[in-house]
This record gives sequence, C-alpha cells and structure tokens, in this order.
Amino acid sequence: MSDKYAVPNKLPGKTVSVLKHRKRRILQDESVVTQKRNDRIKKRTATKNHHKFRRAESFVMGYLKAERTSKRIKQTILRTNVTEQSATAADDSNPKLLFVMRHAGKKIFDKTTADIFRTLRMGSRHNAVFLENTKENQLLLRVIEPFVVYGNPSLSSIRELIFKKGFARIDGKKTAIQSNTMVEQQLGDKGVICLEDIIHEICTVGPNFAAVNEFLCAFTLSSPSNGWQKKVSVSYKRGGEYGDRGNAINELIARCL
Repeated sequence: MSDKYAVPNKLPGKTVSVLKHRKRRILQDESVVTQKRNDRIKKRTATKNHHKFRRAESFVMGYLKAERTSKRIKQTILRTNVTEQSATAADDSNPKLLFVMRHAGKKIFDKTTADIFRTLRMGSRHNAVFLENTKENQLLLRVIEPFVVYGNPSLSSIRELIFKKGFARIDGKKTAIQSNTMVEQQLGDKGVICLEDIIHEICTVGPNFAAVNEFLCAFTLSSPSNGWQKKVSVSYKRGGEYGDRGNAINELIARCL
C-alpha cells in the first residue's frame, strides 16, 4: 500500500482547557443572574414611581374614613376612664403580657391611627408584636381596636413564634437569629445569653423586657389557614376570635405560623 493511506499513530488535536470553559460558563451564569436581578429591581422601582390614576371618589372616601376614625377616637377617649384603666392594669388577675396582631387596615387614612401603628412597629397588615399590659398600651389598643386582635399568649406559642418567625435587628438590619452567640453579643450585658433567656424574659415580662422586645423585629405572620372566621361573639371585639381571649390568640398564632 501507498504511504498516503497510512494512518498516523498520533492524531492531530487542538488543546482544550476544561477549566477555562468552566470559568466562562460560571461567569455567563453569574451575568445572567445579575441581569435578571437588575431587571426585577428596575421593574419594581418603575412600578412604585409610576403615577397611578385615582378617581375623585377615592379621595372623598379617604377623607370620610379619616373623619369617621377621628370621631371614633374622640368618643373612645371620652368614654375611657383613666382611673379605672389604671386599676385594671394593676390588677393581678389580668395578664402582664399581650400579643397584638394587625389584621385589617391596608391603608390607614387617619393620622393618629397611623402614628400609633408606627410607634408599635406594626406598619403593615399581619405584623405582630409583644406588648406589656399597661394603662398606656391599653389606651392605645382601644384606639386601634378595629384593626387588631390581641390576647395573652401561652409559653408554647411564644416559643414557636420566636423559633419559626423570630428575627433580630442588628445595626439597623433585619437578621435571622442563627445562634446564641448573636444573642449574647447584643444582650450579654443584660444577662440574656440565649434564646431560652429571651423566651423567659418575654413570658414573665422581666426587667429587661423592653430591651429584648426592641432587639426582636416585629413578627410577619401569614394569613390564617382557612381564612378569617366569622365573628361569632361580642368577645371578638375585645380581642378574641372564638370567644375566650387567651385560647383565641393561641389558636390564631397556630393558624398563622
């Protein structure tokens, strides 16, 4: 046979760097993810800045709601006897701890109600906080009563809330509580070094309750499973959805987790 039909022992080939191709693919994936993130941010910003058309009737309804709410607040303050409230708050039979959840009021037109929600760190619906049962907080709850439900939570409900929905505010940022070291760094000077100390301080409304409550962010709960039930008794207006205030708030917490 002729030499031109002979097959060489080593076939010619091009040198391929696997690491180089892998690096290029990783950079392409990162660029695609970054581009998608930037597009979402631009779309969200454009939606917020877009001027939506509002009918004149919406402004009238907002004014009427604000006026109705202000009248209700004035009547509530006139009906409320501060002396009786102080005696009620000081009574040992009343719970020291309250769990308050905002369930209504997507838009608050009354300035007083909006300021109270901002003070209590419940800026949007389904936000919830722990409050000490004092006469000042009782007066605030009477003002915002149509928008909130509240009651005395049990120890198991407090533990589930903190473990499942608990976040801490560190350096102005909402951060997940990942370890007891984080708690000790922020609250070690108060004698609180772990999550169980936080639970105990909240449940007993101890001397460091204010510091612990400020360390925790407001809870963001979900809508109750099976939706909001019909108001079946007058006690719902006093903080309970099914009748008894304590049992109702514990059932509500279990349905919103």
